[in-house]
Amino acid sequence: MDQEAIEDAVLPDYRTYTSMSIEGEAAVGRIAIWAAWLEQTLAHFCSALINGRAGVGSTLTEGMTASQLIQTSKKIALSVYSPLSPELQERVVKVLSTAKQALDQRNRILHAPVGGSLTPGTTAFYSRRLNAKGLLDAVVHSPEELDVMGAKLHAAMEEVWDCMGDVERALAVP
Repeated sequence: MDQEAIEDAVLPDYRTYTSMSIEGEAAVGRIAIWAAWLEQTLAHFCSALINGRAGVGSTLTEGMTASQLIQTSKKIALSVYSPLSPELQERVVKVLSTAKQALDQRNRILHAPVGGSLTPGTTAFYSRRLNAKGLLDAVVHSPEELDVMGAKLHAAMEEVWDCMGDVERALAVP
């Protein structure tokens, strides 16, 4: 019996039916971890724009989705009443757009059923929507590609955090 057969024999179904390697599963886990941190940071960011992280802003942002946090933050930052400089407003929009792109990519991974692929070492992530031919579309990713997605989420979280510091300084009462 080869090593893979031995591992399959002792692992429960929920571990073997993912069609993923341990590295792929770990990379998907990092996508989930950094996406959660990015969402938390977006909540702090939006709260800071409203009225400071510990003020009424945190009450208003509680329960908002990441998309709602991004949309609300953009609206506040770009409002005619915003005290942010045009340069900082531009940065806010750029940072939030980067976060949205990273989270959209996360959604296509974390909300997709997975399956085997004809390319060894990769996993197929299926869309739940049917294409024009009535079939499920699939995108195939290697563990390395998944790891890059996790790194993008982490970088987006750090960008939002850094931008939040600049926003808080700009909103500070002299």
